[in-house]
Amino acid sequence: MSSIQFVLIRATKALESSSESATLDAEILLSEILHKERAYLRAWPEHSLTPEQIDAFNHLLEQRIKGVPMAYIIGRREFWSREFAVNPHVLIPRHDTELLIELSLKRIPRNTALKIIDMGTGSGIIAITLATERPEIEVLACDIQEEALDVARLNAKKHHASRIKFYQSNWFDGLPETHFDFIISNPPYIAAEDPHLHQGDLRFEPQSALVSAKHGLHDIEHLIDTARQHLNPQGFLIIEHGYNQKTHVKALFEQFEYQHVETFLDLSGNPRVTCGQWLSQDASDTTPIPYDSLTSPQEITISRKLMQQLLHAAQATPDIEVCGLIAARDTIPYHCYPIQNIATQPQTRFLLDAKQQITTLTHMREQGETLFGIYHSHPTGPATPSKTDVQLAAYPDALHFIISLDTKGILALRCFKIVNALTQEIALSITD
Repeated sequence: MSSIQFVLIRATKALESSSESATLDAEILLSEILHKERAYLRAWPEHSLTPEQIDAFNHLLEQRIKGVPMAYIIGRREFWSREFAVNPHVLIPRHDTELLIELSLKRIPRNTALKIIDMGTGSGIIAITLATERPEIEVLACDIQEEALDVARLNAKKHHASRIKFYQSNWFDGLPETHFDFIISNPPYIAAEDPHLHQGDLRFEPQSALVSAKHGLHDIEHLIDTARQHLNPQGFLIIEHGYNQKTHVKALFEQFEYQHVETFLDLSGNPRVTCGQWLSQDASDTTPIPYDSLTSPQEITISRKLMQQLLHAAQATPDIEVCGLIAARDTIPYHCYPIQNIATQPQTRFLLDAKQQITTLTHMREQGETLFGIYHSHPTGPATPSKTDVQLAAYPDALHFIISLDTKGILALRCFKIVNALTQEIALSITD
């Protein structure tokens, strides 16, 4: 009989031409068959497999050699620190969509009974994540495909999100409820002629959830137009879109008279999500739905302890430009997580390690924290955001804390907001 080690070596070689992560794929597939953690494979490489286990493993291996996504083979994918069931009827969850969640949560106040709908819910990751993060809200989710809704309902049950109402509907056409405070969507936005559709995982994902007419903009335009009739006054429409669609999407929001239109960058620095607020004709004198008070602050207060943490991080690494994330609890900043970048690589230096960012943000969420700001050290430069800071601002909602040496050689700390490639200084107040 074949050992674990022998089977993995053979499978890795078989996968080398079709996968960029051949060893990892082979280990995950064998772990799936054995119902063991990957560490078990390394601890017991000489363990023999039964003929039935080898046959089952080879069946999965053949699918992966053909390019079938790992998520479809094993039937699950992680999103927002939760595991979701997936199959070929739904898109595979991607980290880019976590930005949609992050921005939505910033605008959905806690302990407030708002009504939210996830349009084109697919596996239900958006609706379920928002329902579990904000248990007071009322959540609806719709999809045109009943098979997708079956997956979403399964995931809702798994994550105890039983209050979500699911509907089969072509956008708003089949919904019994018609007005919402938030409309959130990851609609189809890939052009039919896009060559990426014939590469990688996209070859196996449902085309109806990926492809849209008018160069990928048809469904986005329809949603932006029709959402106006279904948003409560001062409600928000938040849409994920393609990395190259920012200009067109913002123009559509503005054409249909949304206000406070902003586009946000994903972890790779690509424009990925656009948000707009719908104001009724007589809403100019009313107060908007409250959301993150950091959107346009005039002054913020940080603790002396946090200030000392920031200054220490810069002082401890004088030859490296430090970048890090500042965490907040209930919008009060209190802790920093350093992510170091080499200053001699300005073209890539802003929060260089995307995996480390994801790990850090995931840890912050697990601690009940939110992203408050980003801090940078400009050891020998001015205490203002550099040109690269402005161009590559990965989190537009986050404040930027700049640490530098002043004219007397003393570390100085200043705070800025970056809006539309322009910087605005924010007054800092220090408290004990």
